[in-house]
Amino acid sequence: MVGAGLVNNPCYSQTISGQNPPVHSYHLIMKTPKISLLTHDIEGGTFTNLCTDLVRGFSELGVESQIVVLDATDAELACYPEYPIVKLNVKRTTFSVPATVRYLREYQPDVLLPMPWYFNVVGVLSRCLSGVKTKVILGEHNIISLEAEVEHRDKPHLRFLPVLMRYTYPHSDGLIGVCKDTITDLEETLKIEANIPKRVIFNPINLERIEPLSQEAIDHPWFQNKDLPIIVTAARLAKQKQIDCLLQAFAQIVKVTPARLVILGEGPLRGELESLCQELNITDSVWFPGFDPNPYRYMAASDVFVLASAWEGCPIALQEAMACGTASVVTDAPGGMKDIVEYGKYGVLVKAGDPDALATGILQLLTQPELKQHYREMAKVRSQDFHYLNASKQYLDFCQSVLASASENQEKQ
Repeated sequence: MVGAGLVNNPCYSQTISGQNPPVHSYHLIMKTPKISLLTHDIEGGTFTNLCTDLVRGFSELGVESQIVVLDATDAELACYPEYPIVKLNVKRTTFSVPATVRYLREYQPDVLLPMPWYFNVVGVLSRCLSGVKTKVILGEHNIISLEAEVEHRDKPHLRFLPVLMRYTYPHSDGLIGVCKDTITDLEETLKIEANIPKRVIFNPINLERIEPLSQEAIDHPWFQNKDLPIIVTAARLAKQKQIDCLLQAFAQIVKVTPARLVILGEGPLRGELESLCQELNITDSVWFPGFDPNPYRYMAASDVFVLASAWEGCPIALQEAMACGTASVVTDAPGGMKDIVEYGKYGVLVKAGDPDALATGILQLLTQPELKQHYREMAKVRSQDFHYLNASKQYLDFCQSVLASASENQEKQ
């Protein structure tokens, strides 16, 4: 629990309603550190799930931790009453450094885990300006060279952020990449030379939360009277996700066997993708439900889950689909998809950016029931590796190793 100074400080709003998840005994070699996770919001989505899952795991390991966000509404906070959440009361990442500096001086966590990539810069700058001894362990969750150059090409403040990364990352204390390719991209493509310890840790998922949600009913005739196989994807409708490639593949699939496609998510390309459906004459077989806070019921009720992305970090949607026992088809694009399915062991792996290859991979599962069942079973097995407690243990182990190394270096001086 934080001190009264932070609670009464008008620069912050803290909500710690209820109790943390139950704490289980766990033997730690050294003093248990205080850990803070810095991210933009708790509106839902990848980083909300990532932070809450890690904090739940930390709590079960007896570790004091907080989620620090730019801002949050009362309604959003009410969705997470059991988590310690601190608001910086700022609206944009660009203006968050002063508030983060004040937070670090007041709370002085042993470790700060910023995420995603632009918060890494904020974390390093804030620690340097604050003068505290907090160790900043960066989190790399995407292939940043592609994210900046392709996805954010029209956003100069993000497109040129890699320049700032070259100057700030070397002043951090460690880096966690969600797959090998995220670290390779930093070192070989962006030429960021940071002589700091690095570790690969997959994103966590909450299997106990997913299971009951995956059983909820879907109020749509495709699922109520399922007479055709259903393919599902869950992705932001943006360039990175290559939904256009999936639609082109689906147009080939329906020429071979009747099927339906459900595309969960919203994004700037929705209009273009709906127009492409008309051009391909597949509109009646494609449904865009938009964002749904419970995608698991769609995953569990579908025959195949697909990610056609041009690149990924460690896609939580794929991990969650596997937890639902859905057979998956993914591309061999840069990032963690191929690592998650272990190059075909736990899911079908196809060439990226190739609609023909994608259609062939999906058709394998739709036309071979035994193969689909095999991958359904393998997906369930693999999903156990992503349990949030496993990830939290790995994060904690790395944090402790960074702290121990810093302590040893200080003693030698």
